[in-house]
Amino acid sequence: MQEAHIDHSELDRLVEKLARSPEVIAQAKRQAFEAAAPRLQKLVQNEIGGSGRVRNWQEAYVGSGGGYAAARPRAETYAESRGLQTYTAPRKERPRPRYAVGYITNAITSGHSPPRNRAGYYSSAKRVAGKHFYQHAQDLAGAVAQETAEQIVQALIDHLEG
Repeated sequence: MQEAHIDHSELDRLVEKLARSPEVIAQAKRQAFEAAAPRLQKLVQNEIGGSGRVRNWQEAYVGSGGGYAAARPRAETYAESRGLQTYTAPRKERPRPRYAVGYITNAITSGHSPPRNRAGYYSSAKRVAGKHFYQHAQDLAGAVAQETAEQIVQALIDHLEG
């Protein structure tokens, strides 16, 4: 007797690959974000300009779960109130008032009141305008996001075809 049938072995292989796909996507996502984070850092540093301390305070960061990439000020890094010398040390060991570099970076990018003079008065300027370098870098980050998404999709395609 003749019959028509479907060989289910190919279907079984596809189902097995689909079952492993979430793991493949998670790994591809982490790898893509690890590649994207330094590129975002470079965008922010270019928007800051110069070659000084504020540029060096920026670091590439990937979320602990591998779910996002960012450029942001270094954690646990402080600057002295006089001369803004950068250092990393626990709070107990700080001899003078220090400010987290994230606090300083936020003031630069968002704007702030002018510093007080020795007599405790603000200068005649009403407010120091913000540089908005994170927003400017975000405006340029679309290409990085697109390439990151394409890397993840390509990893999934390679997994399913392989």
